[in-house]
Amino acid sequence: MAIKPKLFKQMTKLIAGSMSAGRYDVRLAESDAEVIDAQKLRYRVLYKESGGTVTPQMLNSEQEEDEWDEIAYHVVVLDRRNDNHVVGTMRLVSSTALKDAQQFYTEHAFDITGLRARYGKLLELSRACVSPDGRGGAILMLIWKFTMQFIEQNQYDVMLGCASFKGTDYLEHTEILSYLYDKHLASPELMPIPKPAVHSVSIKSFSETPGKGKERGKVPTMLRGYLKIGAHISDHAVIDPVFNTTFVAIYVDASYMFGSNHALVNKSVHH
Repeated sequence: MAIKPKLFKQMTKLIAGSMSAGRYDVRLAESDAEVIDAQKLRYRVLYKESGGTVTPQMLNSEQEEDEWDEIAYHVVVLDRRNDNHVVGTMRLVSSTALKDAQQFYTEHAFDITGLRARYGKLLELSRACVSPDGRGGAILMLIWKFTMQFIEQNQYDVMLGCASFKGTDYLEHTEILSYLYDKHLASPELMPIPKPAVHSVSIKSFSETPGKGKERGKVPTMLRGYLKIGAHISDHAVIDPVFNTTFVAIYVDASYMFGSNHALVNKSVHH
């Protein structure tokens, strides 16, 4: 996969700086080599470590890549003490960058017609991962802070994506899914709806089980960050054997994240 030169030209028009914490720097990828390093990290974490289904092409390249990489902004965390190797990454795909008839990655599993009708400028977050030897918090914190700054400074209306839990046995995740359903369910008009072709399960079918829906301690760190800024989830979970995960659709209205001024600016721009 090679990024087209015009993509980096487009990036210069964004407000996208950099941040640092200790030995780590975070910014948008600036070269094909950095994107490839991010894809290699994704392969190691999202497939080899998590038990996903690896294709022959992945075995040869040791990279995880797809059609959205070419149009995406790749957030990378670089380790200055280790030759600036990529030790953390997040992929950002803007609705303004999608090609004709191209959908978000999330839309392979969910119909997000409600979100598209409500919001003018959408940003999909995906492929977030951190190197196993850097999971003490600093790398994830940098990815999170940089992405939130990117969303605010570039005036996105909503961010969306999928929140995943390891393993395809959804019964192992009933407590956390019940909690999310009880406390953070999307409104009916904005509800991401699972597509018929995917294997999904209604969370409501087990959320009313006595004793369920009360557990919050098992919420992953990244998801906890989403919930703190007003995230809402789908009422169905999708079973994904490719990544060996169970996941829900998730979105956050930027006006909840940054206040009414952000919403007013976006209203004047998009409506």
